[in-house]
Amino acid sequence: MKNLLKKINKIPLWAAFLIYEVLILVRIAVEMQETMIWIFVMQLFWFNCVLMFFVIGFKYILKLKNSDLPMLALGGFLTYIPLLYSVLMGHKWHLNFINPTSVREVAFDMLTLLAVHEYDWPMFPELVLLLAGSFALGFIFTGRRLRSAVSALFSTYTSFFCLGFSWFAVNPDHPSFSHFTSPLPDHVTYSLFYILFFIILVLIAFFREIRAFITNIFA
Repeated sequence: MKNLLKKINKIPLWAAFLIYEVLILVRIAVEMQETMIWIFVMQLFWFNCVLMFFVIGFKYILKLKNSDLPMLALGGFLTYIPLLYSVLMGHKWHLNFINPTSVREVAFDMLTLLAVHEYDWPMFPELVLLLAGSFALGFIFTGRRLRSAVSALFSTYTSFFCLGFSWFAVNPDHPSFSHFTSPLPDHVTYSLFYILFFIILVLIAFFREIRAFITNIFA
């Protein structure tokens, strides 16, 4: 298994990211029933934000090098699991952001990984595999159980907490923790938010490289 992962990690990081993008684009296209460009953009950068939480966990907690990160592109395949699970269980596709009505509900949904959620339960197998898979990858490369567990928990639950719940909404009719007004249409606002959030996560994940690049310019 480790030899296979090493072969995957021979792929340049930028190429691995493009592979992930293709997997996600196909995944979104399969899910969407009609083409709406801003919904497409919003979902793409939502998935990109999820990826960056795992990059941050693997870089800062597991202390892995950039050359060890291409394997994270495999996570793109996991995003197909809820779709397949829904089909197998004869469940109509109805995933959505969770409306956080209380701290207790948020804690319960996170601890159970949506196993008994009213409409998002098809996410359960994917979340379990994200948690178990990120732990396994970390342990394979570091041999450290505790650090791998911390990285897996951080990456899975931080992305789940930040991106899985409807913390804000533009449309007052959309169930959400809070609402605000925007001069832009709903999905344009959400798309711009996730693009900005993705940029912030990239800056955090590759802070050392960006700092070194800027330092070399002005050296």
